[in-house]
Amino acid sequence: MSRTLTISDELAAALEAKRQQADMPSIDVAAELLLADALALDSENLEDLGLSVEALRAFIAEGEASGPAEPWNPEKDFDEVRRRFAASKTK
Repeated sequence: MSRTLTISDELAAALEAKRQQADMPSIDVAAELLLADALALDSENLEDLGLSVEALRAFIAEGEASGPAEPWNPEKDFDEVRRRFAASKTK
């Protein structure tokens, strides 16, 4: 069964951006995959993970708002772990 949905221009633009970012062939495919993921997420029991759907959505929004991912720099991360460990020993 096929349905046609009408969405706002803003939502369509956001969906198109996600489609391009994920290199999906069409906006229809992007919409279908994102809706399927959202429906599956709502049906899973996230409480076992200590998360509500709303909390998970807030984490995703925070990540998207923080900008593009940076390449992993293990030395920088190890230095930060060492700094935090040393700081915890002085408390």
